[in-house]
Amino acid sequence: MKTRFMPATRTKAKARIALAGPSGAGKTLTGLKLLYALTGAVTVADGMQRIAFIDTERDSADKYAANLGLPGVGEMTPDEAGGYGFAKVSPVKYDPRQLVEFIDEAADGGFPALMVDSLSHYWFGPGGMLELVDQFARLHGGRSMDGWRDARPVERAYIEALMAFPGHVVVCMRSKQRYELVEGSDGRSKVAKLGMQPDQRDGLEFEFDLVGDIDMEHYLRVTKSRCDGLADRVFHKPGYELAGEITDWLENGEPPREVDWDKALAAASSREDLAILWQRAQRLGKTQRMRSAFNARGAEIAAARSLETVPLDSSSADEARVQAGAA
Repeated sequence: MKTRFMPATRTKAKARIALAGPSGAGKTLTGLKLLYALTGAVTVADGMQRIAFIDTERDSADKYAANLGLPGVGEMTPDEAGGYGFAKVSPVKYDPRQLVEFIDEAADGGFPALMVDSLSHYWFGPGGMLELVDQFARLHGGRSMDGWRDARPVERAYIEALMAFPGHVVVCMRSKQRYELVEGSDGRSKVAKLGMQPDQRDGLEFEFDLVGDIDMEHYLRVTKSRCDGLADRVFHKPGYELAGEITDWLENGEPPREVDWDKALAAASSREDLAILWQRAQRLGKTQRMRSAFNARGAEIAAARSLETVPLDSSSADEARVQAGAA
């Protein structure tokens, strides 16, 4: 009996890291240090070629950038230059659909690393998810559930784009103190602190391999990790030490197998086949580059199925072929 189950194989991978903390905790600097180490960047010029930075914090990332007017700054290390090199874009609206465009542009530009600081703006900022839900809800008479139903595909699309990026990914998220009204031992209600809560949808942390909370003393506590050696660890002003351990874990595996995508797509004969192949493309970070080819193959499969369902007399078949060609 043919089975779709295959032996599991450990393969090399790219980092998926989320950093959460209040303003001033050091999320941006930590993210830049990690990406420099993960991509092997040494000089300012290396960073500009390797790190694509989506800055939603009113150009605050510029405070960590090297002064490009300094003679020879491109050949300096960040310590020598007093700042880092990276290529950035600064959106003023935070529509998640535009975030997907930025991610695709970074992938097509060949950047081996992507940083989003902060991802929280695509949740609560102008044009973000919460505003989209309100806009969609108004189309349904103000019903919030209908708004969420229409917004969920937009949310899934930007998360998929982040996870499918073909290089390392670091996202920063703002955190705020979370409170809850509880009943005390004397029967009276009181406000209890429940710790820091990222400004993002619940459960987003499950998408990442490593999640860390950074406090105002610049201690990073690993709150979620797929690497056992990093689980529950604490790092002060994390940088190259943490990146080195992440790199060792990511590199512990076989290189991903090369796929003949033209051959694989041609062999797909149903939407189910395409769905399985798409999942494989997601795991390999190929969805941005392969999306148009998948769409084209899907259209071919749909056209072939429409021809199969028409009567077998020649006139009907010819008409169906013309219609399929026009579509």
